[in-house]
Amino acid sequence: MSRNHFIDLANEFCRLANLDDPASLAAGRAIEVDGIDFVLQYDEQYTPEHVLLYCDFGLPPEDRLVPAYEALLEANMLIYGDSSPSFMLGPDKRVTLGYQCRLPDIHAVALIGVMHNLAEQAKNWRADYFLETAQA
Repeated sequence: MSRNHFIDLANEFCRLANLDDPASLAAGRAIEVDGIDFVLQYDEQYTPEHVLLYCDFGLPPEDRLVPAYEALLEANMLIYGDSSPSFMLGPDKRVTLGYQCRLPDIHAVALIGVMHNLAEQAKNWRADYFLETAQA
């Protein structure tokens, strides 16, 4: 039943976002929202009640890696909690925010809202890498 709910979510999301390939979204292929890449993943076997949303924040500044990573760790500490989002570093060294949604509670309209919000946060991070607020 959960897999069907996820497929329904992907179909409705694509309908509202004017995307023509809900199967690609459901298969975990990246989509772009407000110029930011997102991946939606679902694993019925291990997390049947959750959808994982990954937002690509981008590459940290080469010349300020340590302060940028420290700021991300501090952000993780501030948002730490049960099922809260967290920053991670991918094998390609890009910063990603992982966001977990309860499948029974998330709807396409809300998911679109979350993506727009996270896209704005990613753009803000790319402007200062949380370094301006970390030094204040």
